[in-house]
Amino acid sequence: MLLVYVIARLRAPWCRSLKDKRSEIKKLIHKLRQTFNVSVAESGSQDIHTLLQITIAALAFDASQADSIKERLYTFVEGNTDAEIIGFEVEYR
Repeated sequence: MLLVYVIARLRAPWCRSLKDKRSEIKKLIHKLRQTFNVSVAESGSQDIHTLLQITIAALAFDASQADSIKERLYTFVEGNTDAEIIGFEVEYR
């Protein structure tokens, strides 16, 4: 069994305040939890209103399933926010 550990960094230049940022990130986290069986949290850049960082953790049975989860998460994040993905780091543990 593998742990798929993802750190996604996004840029949202239209966010003018931390309130705008938190609204955007809360929507994305809610959608991720509703769609996938994953743990998600805002994990960094919490005081910079134009940068969003979330950490996602999911379990996979083997490497091929882990790769599939990684690709589906990337596609989902890209399609469910207007923010630009500037980093998407993946580790398998």
